[in-house]
Amino acid sequence: MISTLQKLAGIGSDIGHTSSSGINFNANLPVSIEVMRQIDGGRYCLKVGRKELTTKSSKPLKEGEKYWANFSEGRGGILTISNLYRQPQLFEDDAYFLPITLDAFFKENYFSYNEFRAFLLKQLSSETSKELFKLYAYMLLALSKATIHLPFIHEGKKVMLQFQKSADASLLFYIAYEHLGPFYGVIRESSVEIAVLYEKSFYYLQKESSKLGMITHLNLQKEIKPLFDLGDVALDVKG
Repeated sequence: MISTLQKLAGIGSDIGHTSSSGINFNANLPVSIEVMRQIDGGRYCLKVGRKELTTKSSKPLKEGEKYWANFSEGRGGILTISNLYRQPQLFEDDAYFLPITLDAFFKENYFSYNEFRAFLLKQLSSETSKELFKLYAYMLLALSKATIHLPFIHEGKKVMLQFQKSADASLLFYIAYEHLGPFYGVIRESSVEIAVLYEKSFYYLQKESSKLGMITHLNLQKEIKPLFDLGDVALDVKG
């Protein structure tokens, strides 16, 4: 089951390269956008990768928030965004991601909750930056709620992996990707069920699911929430 989680976490490693020189607005997959400011009415200045652009949105957006969305370019170069879905707060800020690879937490397809807790306590008791202290504190708080929270950078892209062990020994998981959006599902001994938010991501996963080496059941959902986010936290680390 752990090996399946690892494969899922890296399943989008060859996509989503966004450059500052150009963006494919008719992309096959959702993109991450940041709301820079509202200009007037429904027009906003958005940041996609390192490029800023202006477009309209029928959905009210807030400055500083980040979303997944579908982008398309119509006649006359008019840009349209659709299916906006706000990213979890823990996914929005690069400071909430570890300078450690996913493999550092898994040994031979095995994960130890006790070793993970000991690692977090050691980091919190060591001299570290304010940002890392806050991150490890969030990870420990998630663990206190029976959730493993692993935010890391894979192939230069943010991936937020969360999972819980169920009473029947299955694994409940949530994974957020920059260019696939969120996934939610359950891994059992010989099968995995995955719900995705975007139709384009659904078709991408259909093509890639053979890499998981398990029977895979896919479906679309209108809303997918993380197992743990800042709304679950009562922690003041401003200092």
